[in-house]
Amino acid sequence: MPSDVSAQPPEPTDAQLLAAMAEKKQWALAKLYDRYAGALYRLALKILEEPALAQDALHDAFLIAWHKAAMYNETRGNVSAWLIVLCRNLSIDRYRVKMNLASRRVEIESADELLLQGGANPESEAMASEDGRLIRIALEKLPNEQKQVIELAYFRGMSQQEIAEATKTPLGTVKTRTRQAMKKLRESLSSTHQNPARAS
Repeated sequence: MPSDVSAQPPEPTDAQLLAAMAEKKQWALAKLYDRYAGALYRLALKILEEPALAQDALHDAFLIAWHKAAMYNETRGNVSAWLIVLCRNLSIDRYRVKMNLASRRVEIESADELLLQGGANPESEAMASEDGRLIRIALEKLPNEQKQVIELAYFRGMSQQEIAEATKTPLGTVKTRTRQAMKKLRESLSSTHQNPARAS
């Protein structure tokens, strides 16, 4: 007996939503917002520490995504990573204004490459994927001084020189700690992916 319940259409991928946004389809923006706003807001709040500023950064991130949707190139990275970097950079800009620091944006490319890996599943929430959980576990295993430099670089957008000045640590020491931290994070993530049971 045939079912009288119509098959539900598949959920659009993130890339399909951006394509629809490029055609100014507001429903696509609303769906992308529902999919990622919660995680992006938490990222902005961690950086800015003020709900109102975090909400502004989130709003601006989606506004830019709306206007630049047609420029998105799927071959250069997944949508979730693009949104995370966009929201993070906007939040860092606002943080620098808030703290009366220089407005120059500092890109931490190696940290972005490591911390934004994964997220290819369009239904997974940014920064809430299994990779995100494993990254947080790996960060907690770092010695405090190494964890500090990674957090200041990623969540505060500070250069190594700025970290050295803020923590009153020689620049060479900061560079060494950063290299050691990145190496340990990569080793930890590689080991966990090869042996998933270790992360439980």
